[in-house]
This record gives sequence, structure tokens and C-alpha cells, in this order.
Amino acid sequence: MQTLAQAYQTPLKHIKYISRKLSITSPKTLLVGASGTGKTAMICEYLSEFKDEERLYVDLHDMRFVLSEIGDIADFVKQNDIKAVAIDGVSSQNISLFAKHLQNVSNVVFSSEDKDCNLDDYACLNLNYLDYEEFILFFRKNLDETLLFSHFLAHGGAVASAFMDASLNASFLQNELRRKFSQVEILILIECADKISTNLSTYEIYKNLKLRLKISKDSVYNSLRALEKSGMIYLLKKYNESSSLKRVYFGNFALKNALSYKKEFVYTLKNAVFCELFKLKTDVFYTNEIDFYIPNKELGIITVPFSDVSITLLRFNKLLPMLKSYGIKRLQIISVSTQGASVKEGIKCEILPFYQWALSL
Repeated sequence: MQTLAQAYQTPLKHIKYISRKLSITSPKTLLVGASGTGKTAMICEYLSEFKDEERLYVDLHDMRFVLSEIGDIADFVKQNDIKAVAIDGVSSQNISLFAKHLQNVSNVVFSSEDKDCNLDDYACLNLNYLDYEEFILFFRKNLDETLLFSHFLAHGGAVASAFMDASLNASFLQNELRRKFSQVEILILIECADKISTNLSTYEIYKNLKLRLKISKDSVYNSLRALEKSGMIYLLKKYNESSSLKRVYFGNFALKNALSYKKEFVYTLKNAVFCELFKLKTDVFYTNEIDFYIPNKELGIITVPFSDVSITLLRFNKLLPMLKSYGIKRLQIISVSTQGASVKEGIKCEILPFYQWALSL
């Protein structure tokens, strides 16, 4: 029980905490989110409600912790009359065992980067990177909406990024990737950075990587799957065409500029739009004509950063037959600063600046 005792005696991490849209309210909670989404900060905030002697925080990322001691945790908790336990960094392979050892503890929080993690009788909170509204609260600078928007695109959604100078963000994100992922996984992320919002061919990635190092197809496929499970990348399906290639997006859109020198603003903006759609908590697809199709909302979304209103509305007119075929009643065209609206044949078209659109979701 030596490392359990050390963890018990170690003060909670001092992390600047600002309230999020999600919070831990259930006594048995599983917190799932990618690296950098703020899971540890939320856990420490929750544990701070208990006295020092009533809480135990275990960080499985800490190499000093002896994993085999988890078998002793039930006795340790009982001996010390601990009322709240948090284990940071569990996986789908070990979470059931941890839950079994802690079944008699009143307050238990697990955190994981593994989207396959689940537990019966536990409230599951999916914690994403900061959305635009949350970023404004974290950034805390009295700027106009256009400047806040530009800072958001420069910083991205990682919680720590909101508190640092934008010029340091790329190196910070790169160092975090080196700390968390293998060489192959990082190389795949670099490949993805040049393919954001385009159809992703795993075989093409394999061919590109094979020119740089000795690698197998299986290792590429397995690494891509691991990155998807960890919430670092998302593969968007084409509507009603399950066999078609999927489009790739980052969970944190700032990774594109952190991993590529190509200045492709439109793809960064498309990725930022995609990340905002997590708030809708519904299925999203793409089609040949529109970036994002949300059937449950009868909504289509296209990203057009810079365009004259009249030209954009002309495009809307040309898309009307397609919009009808998909049952879309509302088309939103996301821009940098353009605004406008039109209604044709019962379908509403809204041209909205990102900063206005994101706050309206």
C-alpha cells in the first residue's frame, strides 16, 4: 500500500478551474475526454469539496504509482475512512476491475481518454475541448467579437491553450503529443493535418509512411483506430453511403496549424465548425454538396469564409433541388463576417459569422 499512501498524502494538484457547461453531479461518475480537455481539473475541483483526509486521488499516468496496489484500495479506503476516490487515466481494459474494488465507496470518479469506456450505474460525462462560448469565459479578455474569434482560431480548444500566448501554442501541442502518443500515431496525425475535411484513405497514409519508416498496414490501421478512440481524430461518415471514405477532423482544430505549415484557413474553420456541432449531441454526416448534414434537425451547413452575399445566395438557389431531396428545411452558411438571409420554396438560408452562429447553438 506504499504508493496508495503516497497518493493519499499528496496535496491535490493546484489547477486553475473555471466552470464548464458540464460538471460532476453524480456520486458515481465516469468522465471521458481526449487529452487536454480538462478532466483532471474537473476532478480536482470535485474532490476539493471534501476534506483532505476524506479524499484519495490516484493518477495512473504517474509512473511512480504501482498498479498492482489497486487490489489493496478497498482496504486502504476503509482503513482511512475515505469518502471520495478519483482515479485518473483508466481504460476500457481495467475500469471494471477498479469499479469492483470500489463498489462500496460512496463517491467515485473515473476519468479516461478511451471512448470505449463504459460502466453500468455510472453517470457518463463526455468532456469535449472548449467550445467557442467556453473559450470566451476562459480567455477573459475584453475584446470585440471579431478579435475573440481570431484568438479562438489561434488558440484552439485545449484548456491550457486558453491561458497562454498564441505564439506558444504550436510547440505546446506538439510537446503534448510527444508525451502521449507513439511515433507512428504522431506521423498519422501529421498526415491527417493536411487532409482535414477531405476524404481519408488509410491505405494512402500507409503508403506515405512506408516511404519514411518500416511499417505494416496493421500498425497503421490499429494506430488510426487508437487515435479515434482517444478523441484526437473523428471520421465523419457520408450520408447513406457507409462504404464511402470518411472525412477526417481533429477533436482540437488547432492541431492542424500545429502540425502543418500549410495555411488553409477554410479547413481550419471547417474543423472549428465541426467541433461546435458536438453541442447538438446528434448524428452528423457529410454529402457531396454540403459540409455537415444533420437529419434530426433538417439542417445543412456549409462553410464559406469569404464571399459576397449575392454570390452566396446564388449558390443557395442552385442547391435547392439537393436540399429538397435531403429534406433540409434550413441551410446555414458559416462565414468570417458576412451576414444575410433568404427564403426560397420553404427553405431558409442563413449566412452567419462563426462567432454569431456558435453562440446561437
